[in-house]
Amino acid sequence: MKKILKNMLIILLVIVCLIILDTTYALIFSKSPILKIRENNIDKGLLVNHYNCSNKEEKTLFKSVKYSCPLEEDMNFYQCLENELNNYMSNNLTQIPITDIQKDNLEKITYYKGVYDSNNPNNMYVIIYPLNGTYEATIMNNYYKFFSDKYPLFQAFESSYSPTIFSHNDKNDIDFENILNKCRTNNNESGKKISEKMINKLQKTQNIVIKVGDKELSTISDNNKIEEILNIFSTSKQYGNTFLCDNYSFNFEMYDDNHELIDTIYVWYDGKRVVPKSMSKGCFYYSIENEFDLRKIIERETDYTFYDILNMTNNDNQKLELIYQDEKNNYYVNADDPNNILIKFTLNNQIMTLKNALLNKNITPEKVSNDYPEILIKKDI
Repeated sequence: MKKILKNMLIILLVIVCLIILDTTYALIFSKSPILKIRENNIDKGLLVNHYNCSNKEEKTLFKSVKYSCPLEEDMNFYQCLENELNNYMSNNLTQIPITDIQKDNLEKITYYKGVYDSNNPNNMYVIIYPLNGTYEATIMNNYYKFFSDKYPLFQAFESSYSPTIFSHNDKNDIDFENILNKCRTNNNESGKKISEKMINKLQKTQNIVIKVGDKELSTISDNNKIEEILNIFSTSKQYGNTFLCDNYSFNFEMYDDNHELIDTIYVWYDGKRVVPKSMSKGCFYYSIENEFDLRKIIERETDYTFYDILNMTNNDNQKLELIYQDEKNNYYVNADDPNNILIKFTLNNQIMTLKNALLNKNITPEKVSNDYPEILIKKDI
């Protein structure tokens, strides 16, 4: 009896060891487990699942981790993005393994593609889309760090309706919006345009005053520029009845030749959504066509700059560092490393350290310290 029990324990121990070895092998090498059942594109093991996705990516994850391969229509979109980005490369592409950038939490990434040009290794791009579209700063900081450690200037495009794209080439001149417009499936939903009555009313505009809050940024009186803005407004359409309930950021006050206010156009921060004040209700707005962006007009006609500060600082090792000074003030950042404070210029998607941006006069320290007083600390000399 004891011998039978001993043999059963040995057999059980061998089975457990085989399962552990099989699972470890599958996880380390991202391979399919030997002990499995195949269902569609999933090899279901005892402790792990191995996913064979249509983009030829393979993932091995514990069964407790929720994951699904990108849909076929998503893959067509991603493939189009890759083809467009490859136009900035030669034909000699070398893969950048995701583990060169991100060491853990790989199960939180739905789609990844990274390549560099073997003929010019400074040409590279990375496309990344997280699980369920949820970007985590701790994960994304790996990608900003990867590029900022290599290059003083690079590009990164982020959008709620596409993957994030990081890139570097000799000119850092990729127009990501143009690429997305080529790859995005046309919206066949028929939108409702702003009424002809409203457009005719706005045609009487002789001056446009652009404001952010109560602050006046600029006045536009040139007829050609006014016509350009009116044409953009006229392309806008209402799609459905569901709207993102964020607030507008800019006012375009439209005045006639007697300087009487015709109407005020509310413009959202993304430069893609508008609504006349006289028509505003709830979260309602119109979306302008993809090729237009009112932010470009705002930057062109005013001293307003669209930018964001990216802080990758380790909070445990912060210290006050002087990064810029003028005749009156010293400017400090509180960081473990000043190079971990990046600035992104929204319209060209270019990213550099805040220190370099100030030294190169890409932006004034006064503006940054006013917008981000907790990041750039101003002190009198």
